[in-house]
Amino acid sequence: MTGDDRPAPAPTGRDAATGGTADGIPADTAEGLPAGPGADAGAPRAYLDHAGLGLLRAPALAAMRRALDEVYPHGSARMGRIFPARTAARASAARLLECSPDEVALVPNTSTGLHLVADGLHWVPGDEVVVFDRDFPANVHPWRALVARAGVRLRWVPMRRGGYETDDIAAAITPSTRLIAASHVNFATGFRLDLDQLCALAAPVGALVCVDAVQGLGALPLSTARTPVDFVAAGAHKWLGGPPGTGLFYCRAERLPLLRSVPAGWFGFDGANDMLSKGPGHFRYDLPLRSGTGRVEGGMYDVLGMVGLAAALDELAGVGVEAVVQRLGILTGRLREGLASLGYQVVSPARDGARSGIVSCTDPRRDGGQWVQELIARGIHVSYPDGMIRISPHYWTTDAEVELLLDALAVPSAGPRIRR
Repeated sequence: MTGDDRPAPAPTGRDAATGGTADGIPADTAEGLPAGPGADAGAPRAYLDHAGLGLLRAPALAAMRRALDEVYPHGSARMGRIFPARTAARASAARLLECSPDEVALVPNTSTGLHLVADGLHWVPGDEVVVFDRDFPANVHPWRALVARAGVRLRWVPMRRGGYETDDIAAAITPSTRLIAASHVNFATGFRLDLDQLCALAAPVGALVCVDAVQGLGALPLSTARTPVDFVAAGAHKWLGGPPGTGLFYCRAERLPLLRSVPAGWFGFDGANDMLSKGPGHFRYDLPLRSGTGRVEGGMYDVLGMVGLAAALDELAGVGVEAVVQRLGILTGRLREGLASLGYQVVSPARDGARSGIVSCTDPRRDGGQWVQELIARGIHVSYPDGMIRISPHYWTTDAEVELLLDALAVPSAGPRIRR
């Protein structure tokens, strides 16, 4: 399909700390999630919605509280104490992505990063962008806007059985393909796209690859040193465990000159702060743009959010992404096994290379929306995107939380529950 003639989409159907856990996860992983009778009203007993909104954990909370208590009441007299958090967050993000800090900008959300690309590139009529059916709207709207504004054509990759097939992606790529706009992980089904393969398909026609990584970064490895994507955008409020309103944008150094129309607030110029710190003779407008991707960061930012993000990324680095991947493999495997034994239809792809931290399912016997409402009322937090019950644990999720969910999903018609 080309243009914007896509057909209408078809319907698709912590335990409290006890000094240690049997599965080897630290006892403090359940911090803040009371379980059982006597829990605070509204506090989750099981939190399995990291694909919706990740938990702001103790290190980030503590850092932000210190800033609120010790810095914010004193204004500019102390604000300089926490400005370095942005440098720390940028360095942590660069280590996570295996790139230079100069290739990282800190942005409010995924959409901001994607628009930096869509609005920053120079387009000509006839350019084509490959987009994916049933992708999250944030990774479709910026490209759809180019159809009327710049004469760009969209070529859609269909979703089949909850994922995308290599042949379909290859068929959507033509000599006119300027960019492929892909999500590392589909927000609803949890399908994980092979980015190495995608880049290999893009290379022969010189197409750029722009990745919405909000559902993967922090749960899956993404090395820009090994995988030659050109742009990455990811809000930090899901798997990265950062505060809402914080995020990352990566631009490969040699691609930055292509973003000709990006906004550059006064922080986007070298020496911008000199007029405030170096005295007379430094007030001027003819300053050069910053050489790195940070030029897109604009003006004043959420300093408190940056404090939380720096702490969250530091905690994640201490755990290590490989440990996260291993733990999520165990948890999602248990979920698949348990859901299947209860008669649910698991929508998320089963093969290893396509799995992520998301397990989504449907119930052929009952409306999934009703299930989700009942689960949330019982303090078990999941979500319901695109008609599917979406379950998304994280490294810190306990076995007990998963078992609590499976117990709650057991219905008489499903037969006895299989326990390990």
